[in-house]
Amino acid sequence: MTGTGPQRYPGASTAYWYQNRFGGDLMEVNVCVLHTTEGTTLPDYNGGAVAPNLTAVPDFAAKRLKWFQHFDIDRSSRALRNLSGGVETNTLNVVQVELVGTCDPATHKKWTAAGQAHIYWPEAPDWALRGVADFLAWLNANHRVPLTGPPLWLPYPQSGNAGSPARMSFAKWEAFNGICGHQHVPEQDHGDPGSIDFPRLIALAKGTTTPTSPTPVPAPSAPVVREVTVAAQKIDEANPIDVDLPDGEWTTLAFTDAVIHSGPRRLVGPTYVQLTFAPGAQAFISGRFVLTNPDGSSPSGYGDIGEFPAGSVPQFLHNHDIPAGKTLRFQVKARTDDGTTTKLIHRIVTGDFAT
Repeated sequence: MTGTGPQRYPGASTAYWYQNRFGGDLMEVNVCVLHTTEGTTLPDYNGGAVAPNLTAVPDFAAKRLKWFQHFDIDRSSRALRNLSGGVETNTLNVVQVELVGTCDPATHKKWTAAGQAHIYWPEAPDWALRGVADFLAWLNANHRVPLTGPPLWLPYPQSGNAGSPARMSFAKWEAFNGICGHQHVPEQDHGDPGSIDFPRLIALAKGTTTPTSPTPVPAPSAPVVREVTVAAQKIDEANPIDVDLPDGEWTTLAFTDAVIHSGPRRLVGPTYVQLTFAPGAQAFISGRFVLTNPDGSSPSGYGDIGEFPAGSVPQFLHNHDIPAGKTLRFQVKARTDDGTTTKLIHRIVTGDFAT
């Protein structure tokens, strides 16, 4: 397959060109993946071994982005992890862009305290977003990469969870055309570029106008936190616990009759479920939100949301309105190798809905 259309972004420097060293595969790109470097200067990318196609470096004095190109547009670059036995990542018709700066609020706070000039991409200035949008508009016009993308751009560090709800399945990734972040690509555990203002970015790329900040919404009620101890496999008779999770079976977590919310409820902010493994746990845990009738019958779910090993902190996110006549519940499923009891704490953070 040979690349078509212009292969160099106008004005981009080729001073750090790695294609002669790492040839890559020829492609016809239909996806753009956005990264953040988590640094303040142009990286050396280990001599190009982990380089993207392009890097955008902020020029704060001129309030513009300086572009450096490392590979042709239709040539695979090297900034994504690609595991054996899964799907292709770098070579699946993907052009990759690194944005110099950070998506980590802790890093942003540290650099700000130290007086280090930088871009915190979730709060990027308009000139920086316009610089990225100009590239995306050029990519759309010359390589037909759609100016669309996933609706969910999670904040870091939540976005870095390998099984986050933003992470695409293999099938979704292979069928995807458009613009996404490192946090969306399967086989990855990175969360960049965090909660970048994607709607604003796309509006700028399309030449339309949107507010520079979201339209105000009514303040949500204070989040309600509920904690319950549950177990996988066998109940410890000496220390009774609330829920038994038979291996491989979905179990609805029991709190307030298992109902998180009843519809109709309009989404204002996401509802989180966080699972914490007790010390010594050996199970794998999956979770999913389900919509049911008020009596709990006829469940319909949003699917299995990842599988998390002991030692991780699984976190699940619900981002849908709740229709009238439906209730929102959460289910978990344990998978163990030796049948031992695995204790969890589940934390439901809610209240971010309005009637």
